[in-house]
Amino acid sequence: MATGLEFGRIKPMINFKKQQFGNGLTLITAPLKDTEAVTVLVLVGVGSRYEEKGINGISHFLEHLFFKGTKKRPSTLKLSKELDALGARYNAFTSEESTGFFIQAAGQKFQKSWEILSDMILNPLIPEREVERERGVILEEMNMYYDTPQAYVGELSKRPVFGDSPLGRDIIGTREAIKSVTRNQIVKYRDDFYCPSNMLVVVAGNADGDWIKSIKSVLGTGKKEKTPDFKAADLSYKGETVNIHHKKTDQTHLVANVKTFPITDPRWYILEVLSNILGGQMSSRLFIKVRERRGLAYYIKAEPSNFFDTGLLSVAAGLRTASVGEALKVIWQEMKSLAAKPVGKEELRRAKDNLIGHLALSLEGSMQTAQFLAEQEFYEKKIIQPEEVIKRYERVTAADIQKLSQELFLRDNIFVTMIGPDGKGQKEKFTKIIK
Repeated sequence: MATGLEFGRIKPMINFKKQQFGNGLTLITAPLKDTEAVTVLVLVGVGSRYEEKGINGISHFLEHLFFKGTKKRPSTLKLSKELDALGARYNAFTSEESTGFFIQAAGQKFQKSWEILSDMILNPLIPEREVERERGVILEEMNMYYDTPQAYVGELSKRPVFGDSPLGRDIIGTREAIKSVTRNQIVKYRDDFYCPSNMLVVVAGNADGDWIKSIKSVLGTGKKEKTPDFKAADLSYKGETVNIHHKKTDQTHLVANVKTFPITDPRWYILEVLSNILGGQMSSRLFIKVRERRGLAYYIKAEPSNFFDTGLLSVAAGLRTASVGEALKVIWQEMKSLAAKPVGKEELRRAKDNLIGHLALSLEGSMQTAQFLAEQEFYEKKIIQPEEVIKRYERVTAADIQKLSQELFLRDNIFVTMIGPDGKGQKEKFTKIIK
């Protein structure tokens, strides 16, 4: 049987080139063999944590408006027709710290893909009538989101950790902000943040065409501009241990957050292995004990996430409402168990192999490779090759996991958020389980 490190060597090192132009634009190119596709990903350094409270949701609102036409393609229909004619996958996304736009198409379609994508980002019309139309669209998206407790509980769960700060608010914003934000505010927000010095472009896949020349000619010239920064997270803030949001549902959806650290912390790879053991696979402790042995949940998982200056380890579950207390006891007991006793050799080996296998799968195509490179450059300002990632997993010991568990799994460092039908006195009962 191969060790994890030997297994990892089936994936060659990523052949990439990174350069930064005088105007601050960062470009990473990664030609890949054995693929006919190319992905162009533009990541802009702005998201919901850059917003003032009165315009909460403006980053996401603006992301929608880039698809409403450009000077050259002055309508949504003209723009979407050209994109669809490429046979491409295309979309955009907004997070707390970035907004991304991508097109994945056949390699020979790179030049056209880049021409359309750069036109969208540089030359959006943002007409008043489209702002008003999209306002209604986002309010409906918000309604859909609120009606999906499995998704919405994740956003709510940030509030007891980060409070009423940009990092603790919803990415999609509030109804009041979306209803009141003006076109002038949106245009100014775009002008403040959408400049080459605040952009990362990654191209990965079939090397058809001169990628560097094409991107440099559009985004690689001009002077370097300074963009506004975000407010640092208040790492001392601690909300209530248990937070229940009442909604008539057939399940209770729960997220238990533990405050951690950013991906640049040397303990990050220990955290990934710890999270995998706790709830990252079907043989993980929580999956077996909550779902398989007790039948309390359909889904239960644990995964880490990071921001520039902090991070979270989140346990999420959809539970039978009558059994929430029992499930919460198991979650807390398994956290304490990791702190009390070192994990066994077989369990540690399985977690490492699972992470290494997922790493291999995450680099299967042009889109996945572009995302891998973009995330590392965005947060760490350097690219770590897959082989080095594997070595870092391999260096994690049972003692490392126990020590980190002792540091993280403390009574005042766990914050539980639920959406579901709440019975009288439940909040106090659930708080006692942890406190």
